Order: sequence, then C-alpha cells, then structure tokens
Amino acid sequence: MSGRVILYGATGYTGQAIAKHLAGEMDVVLAGRNADRLAKIAEPLGLPWRSFELSNEAAVHTALADGAVLLNAAGPYADTAGPLALGCIRTGTHYLDVGGEWPVFAQLMELDEQARKAGVLLLPGMGLTIAASDCLLARAVEHWPDTVKLCLGISRAHSVSRGSAASAARLFDKQSVIRRGGKLTGVPLGSLTRAFDFGDGLRETLALSWADAVTGEFTTGVGDIEVYSEVPWWQRAGYRASGLYASLTGAGVWRSAGGMIARAWPSEPGADVRGGQNYVMVVEALDRWRRPRLLKLRTHDGYGTTVLVAAEGLRRIIRGSEESGFQTPARLFGSGFVEEAGAGIFEAKAGASAA
Repeated sequence: MSGRVILYGATGYTGQAIAKHLAGEMDVVLAGRNADRLAKIAEPLGLPWRSFELSNEAAVHTALADGAVLLNAAGPYADTAGPLALGCIRTGTHYLDVGGEWPVFAQLMELDEQARKAGVLLLPGMGLTIAASDCLLARAVEHWPDTVKLCLGISRAHSVSRGSAASAARLFDKQSVIRRGGKLTGVPLGSLTRAFDFGDGLRETLALSWADAVTGEFTTGVGDIEVYSEVPWWQRAGYRASGLYASLTGAGVWRSAGGMIARAWPSEPGADVRGGQNYVMVVEALDRWRRPRLLKLRTHDGYGTTVLVAAEGLRRIIRGSEESGFQTPARLFGSGFVEEAGAGIFEAKAGASAA
C-alpha cells in the first residue's frame, strides 16, 4: 500500500510538530477547520492543505477520498474521532489518532465490525497513551503469562498544551475508571492510591481514568487493570475534595470550570517539556497470589513520544497493513514497537525476574 497521509488538526501544537517531522518524507496534506492558520503552517513546509468542518458529512468524505491514512491530532477527540472515523470507514481510509481520552476508545471499539467490513483500520492512541503504556503492559504479560492483574503507574505529568487541558476538563467525573473482572467500573475519585518507584524512591500515586483500563484487556487478555498517576499531595487532596463535591453538585459544574481554565491555558506546553523532560512508567504484574513482578519503561516527554510513535505507525501502515477493524498499538505492532520507534527504553526494575 502506498498513498497519501491526511493530517487533521495540523494547527495545534502536536499537529504542527508532526507536520514538521513528516514533511519531505511522506505525501502529507495538512487539514483542519481554520484555512488562514493552515496556510501559514503549510506554506513554509511546502505542503498542501485543505479546510473543512466535521459537521459537514459531504465535506468530510470529499476531503478524505484521496487519503490512504488519516491521522487525527485534533482534540477534544470526543468531538473529532467519531465523525472522522465514520468518514474513513465510508471512504476506505485507515484511521489513526494521537488521543488518550478513554471514552473515545470505547466508542471506536463499537465501530469494529463496520471497519472490518470496509477493510479499514481503526488505531487510536498513537501517542504516549496508549502506545507506550500499551507496549509496557504487553511486554509484562509476555514475561509473566500467569499475570491476573496489572497496576500501571505513570510518573508526574509535565506541562501540557491548551488542547490537552481542554480534553482533561471534558473528562472530569466523580469516579475513576478501572477494570475489574473484565468489566469497566468506577471507584470514587481520589479513593484508590498506590506507591510506585519511578527511580528516586517510592512515590504516592492516585488511580485516575486512563484509556488503558479500556484497551488493556484487548491487548493482554488480563481483566483486572488499574492505572495510577503521580501527583503531589495537594493535588491528591484536591481530587478527593472535587470528587466529593461532584457527587453532590454533579460533574457538569466542574467540567465547565475546567473548560474556562483550559481556554486561558497557554497554547503550548512549558519550557520544561522543550527542555527534554521524560516520563517513567512502571507496571506491577501480579499473579494469582498477588505477588508483583515489576517492569519499567522510560520515554521521551509526552509530545516527543507522540511524534515518534505516530510517524513510525504511519510508515508501517503505508508499507502495507493487512489488519482492519479496531486495534491497539502493541497488538498490531508488537510490544517492542515503542522501542523500535525510538520513543522509549524498557528497564527491568531491581528485583524483577524479567529476562
């Protein structure tokens, strides 16, 4: 397979970074809603561009008709993934995105049968989450096939862009989503904690709603999955308080407040990201006696990781993908994908028996 890549959301921070990375290597068309902004980004890179509204179904079909692969980098993905994925199914275009919003993965899973019949691949999460975390979970289960529960810890988040902040605000709820007994379930926000060592001693983490709770069983076959984020004590207290208040007032008030904050957020992440900060992920693979086996993955910062894994995923699909329907990065490309993309390095944690 060879063909054109359509990059939707090319005016955002991540979209621009991907466009610069792909320019000169692939046949790329930049796309989005704002024609003026697209032109300013595309012209210095020597790339064509096209603008269209996702509410116009005919315009979406026309824009995707000559594309072999669509890469969606426009959040919130709750607004963009559905229309673009359906457009891809109808035009025979493979769909990828770099989002991490857990409800979107569940939404795209429901399109699996339609996509298979159309011969279209649906591959969301081609970024830090879930591509890197998915590979870590898959590698752990390869090492320890008797795993019955996976607890994933992710080191403290660095600065985020306005788009990421807006997506996070939309997802606020009084509960955190985990997987138990093969089913998604909610626990009160701030109620589930765990300690992980990311390299400088144990750090307290909080269970939050990450997409791996949705996709992890699909990739690994393990039905009990919890995902934790490292947050300082005052944020943990804030989560607990907001969860309690949300149970009384409803989540809508808090989402609206978060949306207002996101609109005032800087359009680009802070200098700490550009300075080369990275993420560390640790997975505890528990057997039926609840004995933990530990594996670590060190990645670039979230945005750098996203650019590398998205670009490598596009290369592989353009070279030829026989898969269709809903897929996850590790299930499609293998647990070594994040390393092969140059985006991360696995590290056996001290005391782990990984070979």
